[in-house]
Amino acid sequence: MNKFSYPPFSEKLLKVLKSTSKVIITGHTKPDGDCYNSQLAMGHLMRALGCKEVILANEGPFEREETKIVEHLFEKKLTDEMLSNSPLLILVDCGELNRIGDFKNQVKNLKTVVLDHHPTSLSQGWEFSYIFPASISTTLIVKKLYDTLNIEITLEVASQLFFGFATDSGFFKFIPPHNGIALREVADLIEKGASPSETNALMSGGKPFLYLKNTSLLIDRTSFVCNDEVALSYFRLSDNGECPSDSYYSQIMSVENVKAVCVFKELEGKVVLGLRVNYNSNFNVSAFALTYGGGGHIKASGATIEGNYQEIVDKVTKDIAKAYSNK
Repeated sequence: MNKFSYPPFSEKLLKVLKSTSKVIITGHTKPDGDCYNSQLAMGHLMRALGCKEVILANEGPFEREETKIVEHLFEKKLTDEMLSNSPLLILVDCGELNRIGDFKNQVKNLKTVVLDHHPTSLSQGWEFSYIFPASISTTLIVKKLYDTLNIEITLEVASQLFFGFATDSGFFKFIPPHNGIALREVADLIEKGASPSETNALMSGGKPFLYLKNTSLLIDRTSFVCNDEVALSYFRLSDNGECPSDSYYSQIMSVENVKAVCVFKELEGKVVLGLRVNYNSNFNVSAFALTYGGGGHIKASGATIEGNYQEIVDKVTKDIAKAYSNK
């Protein structure tokens, strides 16, 4: 059997965390539940270690309904004062500076700790890092850090760590075989008070009716390539409301023969590319996204591409059809 356990944290990484008095904690733009909850939980951890100044920063946008609740806790811009006295940078849920937006130019010279589970981060050569792609979520890595440092996981932190896991596991749907350790770690969080039912309600409930209409809009706009195995859709800048990518992925992946999905979301002067594949597909969307400066999981990745909307759509459509056919 292919059982595994989380490797230990290096002593030099732990020493850096314990010795810092000022820290900036950030993650990728357009944060999902795993990203912003990893930031929040790391903020609690650093304060528990005695860090005097903890700055949570993320450019956003905080588009999902559940992210809007915590948006006010994050700095959208880094000032000279925040960057003074050489703070430690903690980068969570991504290991590429180009995924943190305009912050990258401000923090590139800071001593950096990376906590992540995306395989694309392994090639970045970070000195202080814990990158473990077998972890379902970054929040489970953060939990292991709490346990290693013997820091109490409060109800608030347990709920944050569980939310990140629920996001990246598709609420348990994406857990591969032989990963029982994930469920054991999650069971511990539930024992500490994390509520699966409340988390599910927060993740899936409270959507405006327009969210459902926009899901229908994406479905109506769907086109197919590669013998109908790859579905593509788009959300334009002129469309109203939130782009319901997650809802669309779930619906369109249930269609017979569909094995991969690509969503183009237009922003001002750029396009956000969202990629998903089903559990039995061997198409590596992480590697594909990396060719556009993005990254993520083997089965769920994305990229932000600057330029003309139609030119980007045409090029990516051709590239994804070619890459998928050659997989």
